[in-house]
Order: sequence, then structure tokens, then C-alpha cells
Amino acid sequence: MNKGGNKHSYFSERLYRVLLAAYPREFRREYGPHLNQLFRDGYCAELKRGNRFGSALFVLRTFLDLIQTVPKEHLERMGKENSIMKNLRRDAVALFGCLGIIVIAMLLLNYELAHQLPSRMILGYALDAVIAAGTVGNLIVFLLVKTTRLNPLKTALWTFLVINAGLAILLAVVVPHLDSQFSPGLTLIGYTLSFVFWFGIHWIWSQTKRLIEPVT
Repeated sequence: MNKGGNKHSYFSERLYRVLLAAYPREFRREYGPHLNQLFRDGYCAELKRGNRFGSALFVLRTFLDLIQTVPKEHLERMGKENSIMKNLRRDAVALFGCLGIIVIAMLLLNYELAHQLPSRMILGYALDAVIAAGTVGNLIVFLLVKTTRLNPLKTALWTFLVINAGLAILLAVVVPHLDSQFSPGLTLIGYTLSFVFWFGIHWIWSQTKRLIEPVT
């Protein structure tokens, strides 16, 4: 009787371990040993009572529960993966979008310099500021948002405010001593326009994310 019970117990446990493979890998790593132990304890408890019908009913309930929970765990896992992929795609779009703006600004600036266009005075200073502040600022914003829980829009606001103001003041103080044609006033205007431009880009992006993301 005991040998038969042990034989049935061994077979049921082996079958249960095989069926656990239907769960997602991460779920098995975290809960697999615990589920195996629960099954073993429950089945052995039924065998000790000497009720074969009870042990069979316990196995049936366990397998029915497994059939119900396996699809649920896979669906939850797919939802998490989809959320991660959506976030990665949004980050990639934002990053390459900012890089694209910087490249376009560089091309426009080079075109102005090559053709000596009249708009070089104000637009040229603004493009210089957009390139300098955008390259540094967007990298800092991206790193801060990804490594902290800071609000992305507020992070962009203070980052671009500090960077644009710092670069404008530094250039306005240092460069006039090196270049007599350099205009501190136009530099300040250029970096003011740069701040408005880059913060505007991040504000538009934040509004776009609110429209795309479901309200919870």
C-alpha cells in the first residue's frame, strides 16, 4: 500500500514538473520550486489519509488550476513586454528626432556660412545655440529620465534653462576678448531662442505621450 502510494506520488510529481514547463520561464524560476513543494505536500497529505479518491481529486484540481493560470501568466508577460517595447520605440523616436533636428541645424548653419546669407546675424547665433545646447541638453535629459524618477518635462525645463543660460553667459564673457566681431547681445538672444525651441519640443512630446498613453 505504501509502495503503491509512493509510486503514484512519484509519477504525479514528475508529471506536475513537466506541466510546469508551460509557464513562462521567469515565472518558473521564481515560483517553480515553491509550487513543486506545495504539490508534494498536498498530495502526500491526501495519501496519508488513505483516501485514493481524495488524492485523485487533489491532482485533478491542481491540473485544472494550472490550465487556468498558464494562459493568464503568458498574457500578463506579453503585456509587460509590449509595454517595454512601446517605451523603447518612443525613446528611440525622441532620441533620433532630436539628433535629426541638430543635424538639420548644422546643415543650415553651414549653408549660411558658405553663401554668406544676410540672415546669418540672428539666425546664425540661434542655430549655434540650438546645436550646442541641444547636443548636451538632450543627452542629460535622456540620462536623468532613464536613471531617476524625475518628471521628464520639469527635467527638460531646468536642464535647458541651466545649459542655455550657462553657455550664453560663458560665451558673452569670454569670446569678445578673442573675437572683436562677436556680439554678446545676439548670443543671449540666440540662446534664449534655443531654450524656447528645445523646451517647446519636449513640451509637445509630453503632450503627444499623454494622448497616446491610456489613462489609468
